[in-house]
Amino acid sequence: MKPLFALAGAVMAAALFAAPGAASAQNRIFVGTVAGSDLDGLARRVADVLASSDGTRWIVENRPGAGGALGFDALKGAPADGTTLLMAPSGALTLAPHTRGNLKYSLADVAPVSRVAAFDVAYVVSAKVPATTLKAYFDWVKQDNARAVFATPQFGGIPHMFGIKLGRAAGVPLDNAAYRGGGSQLITDVVGGHVVAASSGVAEWLREHQAGTVRILATSGAKRAPQLPNVPTFQELGYKDLTASIAYLLLAPAATPKATVDAIASRVAKGLADPKLREALTAQGFVVDGATAPATVAADLKAEHKVWGDLIKETGFKMPN
Repeated sequence: MKPLFALAGAVMAAALFAAPGAASAQNRIFVGTVAGSDLDGLARRVADVLASSDGTRWIVENRPGAGGALGFDALKGAPADGTTLLMAPSGALTLAPHTRGNLKYSLADVAPVSRVAAFDVAYVVSAKVPATTLKAYFDWVKQDNARAVFATPQFGGIPHMFGIKLGRAAGVPLDNAAYRGGGSQLITDVVGGHVVAASSGVAEWLREHQAGTVRILATSGAKRAPQLPNVPTFQELGYKDLTASIAYLLLAPAATPKATVDAIASRVAKGLADPKLREALTAQGFVVDGATAPATVAADLKAEHKVWGDLIKETGFKMPN
């Protein structure tokens, strides 16, 4: 996805970090990416929600590097008293443990607080492809194996794994062309027809889909993406087991008391109920489903961990050395 919340993040960062005594503030949200990223912007939204709820001061600390693992390292060493949280993508807990053998964290190290927002995966084709439906696309691909290639923002991420699942479900093995970090080059190549298809976050393709330079054939949610009411889900097209999303989660250290976790989750849920905030997040491509309760988030993470683990075993997928 493209960097979001740049202006909001800058303004909020100035407010948080310039405040007197901010350097000694105890309430922190770690983020395992650089400032200005989607994850960072969402963490700053949550920091603002928490600060507004009771007048406490929250700061966002960026710990980029090691594919987000440094953020988990910071959380593991933090006090389990509700003053330190982490914003992280779900795949870091459900997919990465199966594809990266050197991780020093796991589901056992965190207490899920909230599913703040998520984005669906879109399967996209260039407008140069003579197919307007998913069925027509696969019929077209079957005519020439060279067409069985889809691009993703990275190798081994959820959009990549989703593309593999889609190809297996359709009986058409698909090869992956990974772009480091996605971004403009991926979009340019799909628009130009140099790569005929892509699997990545809905938000990356909204403008191009609306302009008619690409077609989003289907999205991965259990319901249609709010930004794309006329685009079917894979389930609607007959792929009953083909759902996925990349959720952005608020996490606490594993030993944090349940009452503390529940209290923070309640504050976040109340903030996310603000229509203006929900509208702003939806406009950026996110799905905001009401800050799912901690127990539900934990159960969903365990289920998703199994889904990706089973796929990795079935396909023999390995990350390159």
